[in-house]
Amino acid sequence: MSADPRTAIGARRLHLTLEEPIEVPDGMGGVQRSFAPRVMLWGRLIPVTSMERADASRAESAASHRLVIRWRGDVTAAMRFVAAGRVFNVLGAYDPDGRRRDLVCRVEEVSP
Repeated sequence: MSADPRTAIGARRLHLTLEEPIEVPDGMGGVQRSFAPRVMLWGRLIPVTSMERADASRAESAASHRLVIRWRGDVTAAMRFVAAGRVFNVLGAYDPDGRRRDLVCRVEEVSP
């Protein structure tokens, strides 16, 4: 795959749902977070790294990817993408050439 993150629209074959966090007070000073669908999109997933790590005494696999979608200005690190049962937490997003054509999201998929 090319190192250039720009992607032709025909290469965006992964059907995604962008989800935003919903926080509800739990009555004890904290919040319960859930996610609600915001919009359905098409994107291209480009693997970057994969590693094993221990989290709270259990092993889990974490993989980072670049996810290329059409440009939109409302994607934040609090959101996540869901595709075919896979969940991708947004780590950051940027416009690779400043022309508002593509949005490259750095995402992490964690699976137990």
